[in-house]
Amino acid sequence: MGLPWGCGRPSLTGHARGLLTSLVTLHLLRLGSAQLRVEGPGHPVTATVGQDVVLPCHLSPQRDAHSLDVRWIRDRISKTVHHYRNGEDLYGEQMGAYSGRTELVRDGLSAGSLDLRITGLRPSDDGQYVCTVGDADAYAEAIVELEVSATGADPHLSLGGYEAGGIRVLCRSAGWYPLPQLLWRDARGQHLSSVSQTHSQDQEGLFEIEGAVIMTGSMEGPLSCVVRNNHLQQERKFSLHIAAPFFHNAQPWMVALALVPVLFVVSIGLGVYLFRKQVAQSRELAAKKDAKLVEKSAEIDEKAARLDEQAAELETQAAELAWRKFLLPHNTVKVTLDPDTAHPQLVVSQDNCSVRRESERQQVPDTPERFDRWWCVLGREEFREGRHCWLVEVEGKRLKDSRWAVGVARASVNRKGYFKMTPEQSIFAVEYNEGHLTSLTSPPTPFSLSPVPTRIWVCLDCTQQQVSFINADNRVEIFTFTAASFNGESIRPWFWVETLGTQLCLRDSTPQTLSPALGASCPSPATPASPLLGPAGPAQE
Repeated sequence: MGLPWGCGRPSLTGHARGLLTSLVTLHLLRLGSAQLRVEGPGHPVTATVGQDVVLPCHLSPQRDAHSLDVRWIRDRISKTVHHYRNGEDLYGEQMGAYSGRTELVRDGLSAGSLDLRITGLRPSDDGQYVCTVGDADAYAEAIVELEVSATGADPHLSLGGYEAGGIRVLCRSAGWYPLPQLLWRDARGQHLSSVSQTHSQDQEGLFEIEGAVIMTGSMEGPLSCVVRNNHLQQERKFSLHIAAPFFHNAQPWMVALALVPVLFVVSIGLGVYLFRKQVAQSRELAAKKDAKLVEKSAEIDEKAARLDEQAAELETQAAELAWRKFLLPHNTVKVTLDPDTAHPQLVVSQDNCSVRRESERQQVPDTPERFDRWWCVLGREEFREGRHCWLVEVEGKRLKDSRWAVGVARASVNRKGYFKMTPEQSIFAVEYNEGHLTSLTSPPTPFSLSPVPTRIWVCLDCTQQQVSFINADNRVEIFTFTAASFNGESIRPWFWVETLGTQLCLRDSTPQTLSPALGASCPSPATPASPLLGPAGPAQE
């Protein structure tokens, strides 16, 4: 069994443990996908900033991939780089940074090639990509590492003045990625130690590096500055020769002796100059201080904004890892329907695994446990602690025009009369209504999903009092009720079907692969032989 999810205070160890759990889950996905295998290049793909690159990925053994669902993502956190399904490119979930820059190479699809082309490479494209592919029966993925590099301009050398008995020499070069190495060499090729070295990045992510060295008169021959890109094994070099007379001026006593007559001549003029400039310099200094304060304030605001972005990114990753923990084998349960709670117009299958609404009203006893106004039915199982997940699939001839909802409810949920389907009325669910998916919050929260999923994981965490809904087709989180108040009650699965002919099916959620469920459609409930009622609408007694 895994450790209790969410226990204790957040820590680096907690994130590492969550990441390990996620990796174990993904490993289980691969083990169960023997029918579909994906292979990457097995080595990093290298490319240069500004060029185009093709990330290779293919099915093994070869098969036609035109009808598959292919998704390229970044860093295992479900950020979509490119999405292809059934011959169409889907851009609804694509990261903005890749807009208009990606395409699936269609020429090789017949032979099982899933290659992705990225145009106009940027430094930010550097990193890990995951090639995922799935169909109705299986799911598989492969990792492709992309190393982006850029070779910068030739180094520029300049003199910085006398220092420590020698001359300070500066070397600067820009346009590199990743951060290059800056080396100093004397005429014999021996390395010299830098007295300082700094670097910065421009808006495009390219690095500029600057280093300094003190050159003394004891050094013979030219001084060389070398800037190297270790990824590409490329370097830029520039050499500088400093004449011997420059080093004589580096001796402090000789400098002082040379300045004595000069200082005598200009001392009076210098005093007058300083007196006249005193007020102006004071004002200029104050203005510079004000400008520095403004610049510092802007830097602080920029750093705060970056920290906010990083915090949001970490929160997103934590949420991603959180619902992935739900889908571990020991958290999935078999859920069945309780016919004694079903509305009279709902027909439950003999194995209690599917339900649909019919126009005819069944002859069933009107007990306190049975819903009499809304077309609802509860699951038999009751949960008080731990984490539990089950898979629900919607079937019907006109799903786009249907209306249904799935979720959980407190055991004390009202069964009689009309009531609002909200957390305040003991229900935590998502509703589908004629092409749109909405969470039944107060007020409801609509989602922009395309296409709307018809296979949904319902995940209940009694300890954290949370209810999550996950798209079973692409494993993307739909919505989570956080801090759902269960009031210490038992929680039961809850289902609602309004549209005639629409059927909700409870799939066997034993996760051989945690991929799209296998098998045929769920068994259809027997049609009741009761008198036909009037047009569909809220149920009548």
